[in-house]
Amino acid sequence: MSSGEPSRRMIPRLATSTGRLLENRRLPIIAAVLAVFLSLPALGVGWMLDDYYHRTVLLGNSQLRDLLGPPSEMFRFFRGDPVRTGRVMDVGLFPWWTDPSIKGEFLQALTVLTHRLDYALWPNSAALMHAHSLLWLGAAVTVAAAFYRRMLGPAWVAGVAALLFALDDTRGTTVGWLANRNVLVAATFGVSALIAHDRWRRDGSRPAALLAPMLLLAALFSKEEGIGTCAYLASYALFVDPRGRWRGGLALWPYVVAVIAWAVLRASWGYGVHDMGLYIDPLTDAGRFATAVSTRLPILLLGQWSPIQADLATVLRPSMFAGLWWLASAFLALLAFAEAPLLRRDRVACYWAAGMLFASIPVCATAPMDRLLTFVGIGASGLLAQYLAFVFGGAVGGPSSASWRVTARALAWFLVVVHAIFAPISLPFRAANPVGPRWVEARFYVQMPLGPSLEDRTVVIVNAPSAVNATYLILRREQSGLSVPRHTWVLAPAMPSVTIHRLDERTLAIRPQKGYLRWPLDQVFRSERRPFALGDQVRLTGMIVTITDLTADGRPAEATFRFDVPLESPSLLWLCFQGDGFEPFTPPAVGQDIEIQIDWKALLSPVGHTDRTTDKELSNH
Repeated sequence: MSSGEPSRRMIPRLATSTGRLLENRRLPIIAAVLAVFLSLPALGVGWMLDDYYHRTVLLGNSQLRDLLGPPSEMFRFFRGDPVRTGRVMDVGLFPWWTDPSIKGEFLQALTVLTHRLDYALWPNSAALMHAHSLLWLGAAVTVAAAFYRRMLGPAWVAGVAALLFALDDTRGTTVGWLANRNVLVAATFGVSALIAHDRWRRDGSRPAALLAPMLLLAALFSKEEGIGTCAYLASYALFVDPRGRWRGGLALWPYVVAVIAWAVLRASWGYGVHDMGLYIDPLTDAGRFATAVSTRLPILLLGQWSPIQADLATVLRPSMFAGLWWLASAFLALLAFAEAPLLRRDRVACYWAAGMLFASIPVCATAPMDRLLTFVGIGASGLLAQYLAFVFGGAVGGPSSASWRVTARALAWFLVVVHAIFAPISLPFRAANPVGPRWVEARFYVQMPLGPSLEDRTVVIVNAPSAVNATYLILRREQSGLSVPRHTWVLAPAMPSVTIHRLDERTLAIRPQKGYLRWPLDQVFRSERRPFALGDQVRLTGMIVTITDLTADGRPAEATFRFDVPLESPSLLWLCFQGDGFEPFTPPAVGQDIEIQIDWKALLSPVGHTDRTTDKELSNH
């Protein structure tokens, strides 16, 4: 017997074993366990960004509780109330460029209940809160796998779809950030609604017909993104309803009623979005939303199908963003060319493709990010499983042209590498680093010792890579039992550089390179529809900001900051971002300039000197 004979015998055995696994009735549970296991690094993430805001609201003992509201309103960030917004700006939790009329209030009542459970049972354990999120990930994967089994045949194709969805590394960006649990809750209820709808239409189950609209409402009350459920309901009526399109369309009326009821309640309770730069309300700003769909949808789908993360679009300058858009469009055209024969012959494949596209549209209301791809991924995983089966199964009914067969097979192997090899390897890292490398994100917070008593002082941060992270100094110190400054003000962005010029004893002029409101996290606080005008002033307690120059596209290019006290007053504690973190800052002499540039090498290096003193360590001093 030749040495290669045993290995040749192992190949069919391995194929048989793999086929049995994919057809195993317990595969939904297996897929869920695998997704949770690979996402376990999320347990060590702790709290980040909005989690600090939510923690302050849910603990209910903050000196800001009257401003931030009760636990039931933890997702009501901006109230559309200029007086309230002005008070929060004065404290410094919102930066000075915040639009006083900004509104960003999200109806996520069922998700709020899950967070309130955390704070009732383990209020000081971020690890147990992340474990709770992992349970929702497992639930979402379980119902998705069960749904694929209902919709796809043969069973092994459904198994491939389930594993592709479970191992998708974009799940890591969702489960690793506690504030993102909402989409996992919404997906669990949303996919359950799709299963119930299929049972009603295919099996004639009356209980399922009653349950499905209720599950849709649960998805919508978990997160607005639950509207993605409707994408697959509409696609079902178009392509796979066993009673045809006309009757399938008429069968959608209970869901239309449910969505209208949700929308009416949402509006009557005061939820909604306006004048935010990062979010667009499709109902009140349809033209701007249509433009956003045309620019954002290809990049979202590129993030779903390729190894290029959609989040990349949020940090690119306009010329590079345009290049990414063209790359995404070309890739999607190639994908459409390769999958066209499958879509022409298989209505279920059309169902997945249309559902994926329809689900992509509502999430274009904000900047492209992989964390928005959960509902998109449901259709993408089903379509990809069918495409792989079509190509590697001999493409029966496919074109005979060599150009298509070579292209389709090469693309199929590329997608196998991306989704079956790269994605599960990447998933643990992305679960541990949901918004990028944790060592970089950690440096955006003020982590240096600031002294034992700050109650009568104002912390002035000259420049910050992210005003959101920097101003959370207030909440992070309070949650650690440390003294909280009277005000915390961020004067300018840090990237790529800022020039500070001292005009007189009490006044600084700051000119960021490329201007203010350039970066997405800064644009959260102000829409381009609400631009500053030359000479506009923002008055805070102890400081007046004046816009003294504008960029070509109407953003502030320079602002002056006049304080009520000399800049050397002990009541002002000055910080700046330099090197790889925050450090003390001394204002220049009158008439002098200082330029501070970002040191990208230091900022991105995993080893740095700013992994200094954590809040916990500070509280022990």
